[in-house]
Amino acid sequence: MPESGRAMRRIRKELELLWTDPPAFCRPGLAPVTDLFHWEVVIDGPDGSPYAGGTFPVDVAYPKDYPFDPIKLTFRTKVYHPNIGPEGKVALDIFGSEWRPSLTISTALLSGVSVLHDPLLDRPVRRDAARLCKRERGLFEHKARDWTRRYASAPTASFYPSGTETFEEAAASGAVARRRSCGAGQWRSFAARLPCIQP
Repeated sequence: MPESGRAMRRIRKELELLWTDPPAFCRPGLAPVTDLFHWEVVIDGPDGSPYAGGTFPVDVAYPKDYPFDPIKLTFRTKVYHPNIGPEGKVALDIFGSEWRPSLTISTALLSGVSVLHDPLLDRPVRRDAARLCKRERGLFEHKARDWTRRYASAPTASFYPSGTETFEEAAASGAVARRRSCGAGQWRSFAARLPCIQP
């Protein structure tokens, strides 16, 4: 089987897992997946972080030779964070030198959520945010919360295909997008098969 065929099969399996058992604070994006190598996910800001209550659409880009090269995650809203660049790119070792073919989109998303909760200050991509976080954590969190309110407070719907549809059928049918319905970094079940996270 050609490499791209293997990659597509694996990405399809990862997408199915994302829809049925998403990582904490993560869910599918607004639009149906029409390109397996480029799609969107939504990260709801984790509780206990200055990003709680925020809704962050994130572009997921797979390289053609996945899983041998890393996934790229790019936030589509402004985020004040030491490990997220001005253009939204998540800059962590897992997306570069520490990537391994055994890692998946779930691992990548969990890394993104984890760094929102606990920034890694040893290799920042946004040095001003890292300095502020080290020297005046309260002021850093105030600024991060302010950016979250300004740029990531709009509710965002998620697109869930029915359990029997293939990706192509879901994209063609326009399955219902279900809206995010609670804040503080938590989200309700959008499909009967998904467990509800209680406040």
